[in-house]
Amino acid sequence: MRILAPLALVLVLSACGGTDDDGGDGDGPSSSPSETSDVVLAETEVCDLVRQGIDAFNLGDLDGTVERFETAVPEAEALADDQPSSDTEALLDAVRYYAELPVEDYLEASVSSPEFLRFKDFTLTECAYAAPPVGSSEPALPA
Repeated sequence: MRILAPLALVLVLSACGGTDDDGGDGDGPSSSPSETSDVVLAETEVCDLVRQGIDAFNLGDLDGTVERFETAVPEAEALADDQPSSDTEALLDAVRYYAELPVEDYLEASVSSPEFLRFKDFTLTECAYAAPPVGSSEPALPA
């Protein structure tokens, strides 16, 4: 359980210092206003599932993390088809990456993979993830 607080802190810190550089050919998320749609990603079912996956990751439930992202894949595909834009394509790429990442590789990738970190920055920002309070390792339980 001691590893969970640092993981949550890493997620909080990464949300503060995002970048538009996707390491690709310049056609990454929000590369030009003409390539974006009117869809607010944070309000989509895909982002709801992404936030659930991030919560599961922060609680150390890596199987639950992968399950949420696997569930999000068809939703992300439909969103990218219905609302084509660089942002919906980037969200689809991120969801597919996290759904296909083997559970046993999650912790290592979360600290060493540039792709993991790039997608994390994008999903935390675009899906408007509100991290648990600093120092909290579990969500608040109802009274």
